[in-house]
Amino acid sequence: MRRETFHTPGTLTLDLRVPSGEMTLESVDGEETTVELDASGASDAVRELVDGARIELRQRGDGYEVIVDVPRRRGGLGLIFDRADFLLRVFAPHGADAQVSTASADVDGRGRFGALRAELASGDLRFAELAGFVEIKSASGDVAVERIGGGAKVSTASGDVRIGSVEGEATFRSASGDVMVDEAGSSVTVQTASGDQRLSSVASGRVTMQSASGDQTVGIRRGSRVHIDVRTMSGDTTSELDIEDAPVLSDGPEIELRATSMSGDVRILRA
Repeated sequence: MRRETFHTPGTLTLDLRVPSGEMTLESVDGEETTVELDASGASDAVRELVDGARIELRQRGDGYEVIVDVPRRRGGLGLIFDRADFLLRVFAPHGADAQVSTASADVDGRGRFGALRAELASGDLRFAELAGFVEIKSASGDVAVERIGGGAKVSTASGDVRIGSVEGEATFRSASGDVMVDEAGSSVTVQTASGDQRLSSVASGRVTMQSASGDQTVGIRRGSRVHIDVRTMSGDTTSELDIEDAPVLSDGPEIELRATSMSGDVRILRA
């Protein structure tokens, strides 16, 4: 196993590029960042990839950037002939930003991180807490984040999206995957083709839900005033709200709900 430790006081960005395997990021106390890189294969070619990986620290503005870049081994005709699964573990100070790029590695973020920018093909991504802006692009992998303190832009092809809470403006897109958000604190847009959509609790802002055949469910938090515009061609629409549900006071948060679907059902609930 290759192991390197860097002194990283101040702001920190992790730039991690691993083709396949597992990537684990864990936030810890202190001002040191530790990188551990290994691989499942035992061949000389695999060891060369680990030993030849780029692991370095460089200055970035007033802070630092830790780079881990594992190349994809290719043959003379440009074909990839080594399918090793890499095992990357990074221990970094709380609040570090992360940039992640992988073809098929699973990504697991434990602890408190800042902003995240990630591109994945088939790997799953999980994070506990992200304080900054989040941008994730995934093909077939699932995306799960417990808490997002800023805004978010997440898109997948067939992967599911599950978010515990998001405080800033957010956009979630998926073709055949489901999108589920427990709590949205600001404007949110959800677009799917056949995937179902569920916003368990929305409090204010513009809420836009669009789908072809997926069902849509949205929960309106009590005390919020809501304007509803729902259109579905062959699906059913049900609502727990009526005029009497509107609060008497006029200073409550406002929600503008627009939901459109071709054949999916639309359900509006009280959160």
